[in-house]
Amino acid sequence: MSTLSILGLASLVFVACFTAWAYRDDGTPAGQQSSRGAIIEVWINIMIGFSINAIMNHLLLPMVGAKFTLADNLALGAIFTSVSIVRAYVIRRWAEARIKRFAVLAAERFGTSVNKHPVALQTKESA
Repeated sequence: MSTLSILGLASLVFVACFTAWAYRDDGTPAGQQSSRGAIIEVWINIMIGFSINAIMNHLLLPMVGAKFTLADNLALGAIFTSVSIVRAYVIRRWAEARIKRFAVLAAERFGTSVNKHPVALQTKESA
């Protein structure tokens, strides 16, 4: 078994563990994206990207002289996919927290009543 295959399999194990961890019910308040919702969104996004990438690699890499077997292509895809899943999940959760905080600050800054925005109010009270 090649090093690339071993790294590909290790990536799949890592992704499985990370997905199980992220899929837990984290008790997110209504109006905010839960950890479960974020990982589902990430998986849909990644699977679409992986499909496009696999097709493009198959078509374009031979044009530049790169020769990969299907197993090598899938192993590389697994490695890049594991990195992409973590990256997308972390960015999504980070953005969700910042968007709610920004909404509260904007409402206070521009004189809008936060009471009209129950999601923003929940975020403000929980902060």
